[in-house]
Amino acid sequence: MILTSHAVFGAAVASLVPDHPVEAFSLAFLSHFILDVIPHRDYDLLSIEPGSCGKIQIIDTLIKKFRLIRDVLLVLFDGLFGVCLSFMFFFDPVHPWIFFIGAVSSLIPDFLTFLYLIIKHKPLVLFKKFHLDYIHSKSILKLSQPVGVVLQFCTVAVLIVLLFGIRNFF
Repeated sequence: MILTSHAVFGAAVASLVPDHPVEAFSLAFLSHFILDVIPHRDYDLLSIEPGSCGKIQIIDTLIKKFRLIRDVLLVLFDGLFGVCLSFMFFFDPVHPWIFFIGAVSSLIPDFLTFLYLIIKHKPLVLFKKFHLDYIHSKSILKLSQPVGVVLQFCTVAVLIVLLFGIRNFF
């Protein structure tokens, strides 16, 4: 799932326990894995695609740097947009930080996976295996990227409605 989906769902989950920030953090962190089990279509990150562009060395290097900058900006926008939407939907003046705790903690698994791609430290290798090899859905929906993102928003909206419906039932 994209970061916006994780952040909004994490904030929703955290908002269920606003008086317990540690529990909110933990539940939002775990919500990341629940969403990743669902088959989905993410946007492509161009900088992690294998292989050369097949150009002259200097051009190949420039293309790789451009792709990395593009990917970093895309991921930053995605994460910030998710935190902003989380604020809009789940800000509570009585517990002003709970939406932020939920949004940010739900993004940590992807951040740790990103760190693995950079430094390949042993504990991160284990986390990456757990996150991507065991938890993350192997089914990638064959949709266009825009349709895949819209479907993620719909999936998260349905899950939030179910979450709050179950909470209000009990």
